[in-house]
Amino acid sequence: MTSRKDGQVIENLDIYSPHGNGIMVLHKGVIVRNCRIRHGLGSGVFAQGAAGILLEDLEVDHVGAPPAGAGPSENYINIQLESCPDAILTRVKASRGASNVYVVNSPGTRMSLLELHDARGPFPRGQNVQFNRSPDSSLEEFSAENGPTSWTEDNISVFCSDRCMVRRGLVFYNNSPTGAGVMLEGSFDCLVEDVDTVQQGNGAFSAVPQGDVGSGGCSFIRCRSRDTYNEPRDGRDAPTSNGLSFYTRISEGAEKHTVRDCCVYALANPRNIIWQRAAVHAGWSIRRRAFEPRLPLRLAFNWQ
Repeated sequence: MTSRKDGQVIENLDIYSPHGNGIMVLHKGVIVRNCRIRHGLGSGVFAQGAAGILLEDLEVDHVGAPPAGAGPSENYINIQLESCPDAILTRVKASRGASNVYVVNSPGTRMSLLELHDARGPFPRGQNVQFNRSPDSSLEEFSAENGPTSWTEDNISVFCSDRCMVRRGLVFYNNSPTGAGVMLEGSFDCLVEDVDTVQQGNGAFSAVPQGDVGSGGCSFIRCRSRDTYNEPRDGRDAPTSNGLSFYTRISEGAEKHTVRDCCVYALANPRNIIWQRAAVHAGWSIRRRAFEPRLPLRLAFNWQ
């Protein structure tokens, strides 16, 4: 299915696409809603130059993924948006994609009520959600769940995307030697708030420069991490950070990051909680205490 005009509504479809993209959107203001999409050699939804696209009440599954481990191609993404400013995604379930949602050059993207499962890679994919050069975007009310069949990198990645928000979510399971639960990379003035990470190895929360692109002024508020690991997992190497929980660095002259009202519990390496402390405002607070993580999101659709 390919869009034909601006403002088109594509709805109430059950799409099986073993070759190519399930739905391709090339026009502005298109609405895609109430669809189930199963795809193999392609993306579930691929949109390019589709400003203001609305994706609503969708279930997207990469049925071309192997039973376990890295997927066959970094390009087989469940939802891929390129140059689609002001996109909206709500009530979306996505599973087994190279990345489940990948947003590039799409400022102002808004995502809410996302149920995400089993990201498969291979590198450089492996994220449940990645914002790439998409400033002023947000992800809220979500769960991003992986497991032993997954092939992860960063679970949630904000890459070279300033002023983004990640709020009220659950991030579960990572088996990458270098991936983090929530990674703010080469991004300034971002907010991560009320997010729980479970079973992370290389880091739960990170805010760092990326190459020549700096980092600073990011905030982690009421973020929690528990049940971390620090050994090889699922046939992949052990975490390269020695089980670090919060990884914070800033570029020269940048504002320091903020870490406030956070907590950790049941850490594989309880002595490796935060580094570098010099990159964080004084008065940072990370307590050690037990907590029950947020419940995962479960969406129900008409076809279930």
